[in-house]
Amino acid sequence: MEGSLGTSDKVAVAFEALVDGECERRELDRGGRVLRWLEAGDGPTVLFEAGAMSPAAGFAAVFNALAPDYRVIVYDRAGYGASGPAPLSLDLQLGDLLVVLEAVGPGVVVGHSWGGLLAQLATWARPELVGGLVLLDPSHETFWSELLGGDGRAEVGRHPSRTVSVSEDPRSADVLKFGRELASDVARSVGGDERLQGLLIEACLSYLETDEQLFTYLDEFPMILDHVDDLAARRMQGVWPELPVVVLTATKGRPPDSTEQVTTVLDDLVAAVNGRHTVVPDSGHYIHLDRPDLVVQAVRDVTSGA
Repeated sequence: MEGSLGTSDKVAVAFEALVDGECERRELDRGGRVLRWLEAGDGPTVLFEAGAMSPAAGFAAVFNALAPDYRVIVYDRAGYGASGPAPLSLDLQLGDLLVVLEAVGPGVVVGHSWGGLLAQLATWARPELVGGLVLLDPSHETFWSELLGGDGRAEVGRHPSRTVSVSEDPRSADVLKFGRELASDVARSVGGDERLQGLLIEACLSYLETDEQLFTYLDEFPMILDHVDDLAARRMQGVWPELPVVVLTATKGRPPDSTEQVTTVLDDLVAAVNGRHTVVPDSGHYIHLDRPDLVVQAVRDVTSGA
């Protein structure tokens, strides 16, 4: 189903300006709730899956660079952006990704952080829907093991209470602060005139306009921690099809111990799929903001089968 680009849809307005008007809003019904995405271009399909607590609009720079040669699709998970809310669970998020892939046709999935792990789950579940993977600093269940006990889990893994206003959760202020910082980084990654950058900042901030959206942000990471054992089991049972895979790992600002752990785990991942692992020392966690050129090249390599 195709939708109009109304002025209240700040992400659609920004992306229409980003790609000179050639952008469409589409949606599908999921049993009474709506999943929505934006797409532009014509060619091999590339779908972007955002990280936890991150707006899909953050892929703007890569979306824009690929649109002349690819059909690029950026969709909002349940409760994010223009998509309707739903109680979060691993099966819900995986099911939504799969149904969007069914609707748009098989394609390359570009997944950042948690989105990179969701992309792997989708590949194991429905390999015919995934033609290749570009994983940007992808999450792995072993990275969270230290959070599963003690005070860290008690705070980070605490689900927000819906019996009180979300503004009463002290984590809300941190989420809003980080959201404003990330919005500025997204605008910077694209460059261009001040009007376009302003539209992109408004687009990113629109992901945190309502209490329901903020509840989703606060609930996503606790949901992930609830499923760590399930994620490990699914990896053990997962069967990799033959497909091109590129993993980009950021090390800027990461402690040495963490860097060693992450690179070792992801080296093992690419070895399992005969993929390519590139360490990016001049990028932080949001590689698509700091080095969109590397992400664009990785997509081109994967779609060409390199």
